[in-house]
Amino acid sequence: MIAKRNVRLIDIAREVGCTVNTVSRALRDKRDIGHETKVRVKEVADRLGYIPNSIATSLRSGLSYTVAIVFDNLINPYYMIMTDKIHRRLDSLNYATMVFAAYNYMFNMDSLNPIMSRKVDGIITFLEPSLEVVETCKNNNIPIILLGRKNTRLEIDSVSTDDYAGGFKVGELFIKNGVKNVGYLGAPREIECSVRRQNGLRDAFLKYNQPYHEENIRYMAERSMFEEIDILLKNHVDGIFFFNDLMAFEGMKYLKEKEYKVPNRIKVVGYDDIAQEFPIPVSLTTVASDKDLIVNTAVDILYYKMQNKEKNSIVKALDIDVEVKLGSTI
Repeated sequence: MIAKRNVRLIDIAREVGCTVNTVSRALRDKRDIGHETKVRVKEVADRLGYIPNSIATSLRSGLSYTVAIVFDNLINPYYMIMTDKIHRRLDSLNYATMVFAAYNYMFNMDSLNPIMSRKVDGIITFLEPSLEVVETCKNNNIPIILLGRKNTRLEIDSVSTDDYAGGFKVGELFIKNGVKNVGYLGAPREIECSVRRQNGLRDAFLKYNQPYHEENIRYMAERSMFEEIDILLKNHVDGIFFFNDLMAFEGMKYLKEKEYKVPNRIKVVGYDDIAQEFPIPVSLTTVASDKDLIVNTAVDILYYKMQNKEKNSIVKALDIDVEVKLGSTI
């Protein structure tokens, strides 16, 4: 039923025949309110078309029951997959989510300020935050967790894949499949996980006494991804490890336009396994992990810290195991 005016708690209380406090506690499913009273209150609230005032609730409790999610690319399928999982998990805990985009690879104060103005209770970021962001959140008692990446320079909770192991396993796979001149195309060097993936790739080639050329290690900076690929092509690479699946798919499209056949001429590996959730026709070889485990672990840590802010000093950096899923690109 659509309400003709704003329905207040007192309107529900009058019809039920109880106090406003009882109505409020019944709607919040408090344990000291009997089951029959809760059912009656919620039935009347639904019939009258009562809509909870989240702002008023936030002012009374000091909590918004809202978590901010931060990433830098709204069209990256990996972020959408993970955000959907985060939303579903937080919704089961009665928390809402708000998405904020920061378009510079890093989570800085320009992105934090609008988040703080919404009075969120916690932050999940896919982007490595600046030291100032971490300190500001700490000073304002806002728990923050880094998901999918890890920064060893910052005192911040994180849940990520084992990037080094992923890179190492990709290196072993390339070697097994005859790659002699490998290239790496990563996110900017400032992103620690990008460097760790490259380090794993390098160490695999060194362990098996295979050639590894530093000029083939490319990090996104001033040049575009396609310019970096052109450099790799001039260096005659026969395998490219891309920082993530989105870059790999874009790279393969560009290679096709340049008439380089994958995998006959160049073998390609990505990272993230977005095809697990998306029906993508190209079977990409990629580094996969348990996305549900990553999300649930991160949300569990954040939820604990939001519920126990006086114990908000626990810092964990957890690495989730990875595996390489074979596709048709190697």
